[in-house]
Amino acid sequence: MEQPIRLYFLCIQNRCRSQIAEAFAGYYGGENVIAESAGLETGDIHPYAIEVMKEVGIDISSKNSKMIDMKTFMQSKVIVKLCEQVNGKCPIVPFAIKNVQWDIADPLTHTGRVEDVRAARDEIHSKVLELLKEMGVPVNKEIKSM
Repeated sequence: MEQPIRLYFLCIQNRCRSQIAEAFAGYYGGENVIAESAGLETGDIHPYAIEVMKEVGIDISSKNSKMIDMKTFMQSKVIVKLCEQVNGKCPIVPFAIKNVQWDIADPLTHTGRVEDVRAARDEIHSKVLELLKEMGVPVNKEIKSM
């Protein structure tokens, strides 16, 4: 690959799902991707998100929640919306940018259990690997079993 593919993962608060997606994309894509995430609001990275990512050997404890940045948005090759709520409130994705919708339920608003965050992590993991494969990004790393 010549230039890294810029992936932008968006959800409402950028404190769990989008942070997990960014971490997996960066881990697997390495130098072939620029993975970033943001939200329509910000909040502290949820301790369960940090915990479930540590379980698979990825540390996101130093990450910060970020608001959507239009410069990053417009420079991205792929915009991934991780929830239906962000779809209606997100800026319109230009035709030249791949627009992906995953609709992963917010594990923090339902029961607020670590098991729900773990299940969301596993779903996001599969979807990130699928997206990287679809984009032609070589994936050659192993991760702890989930």
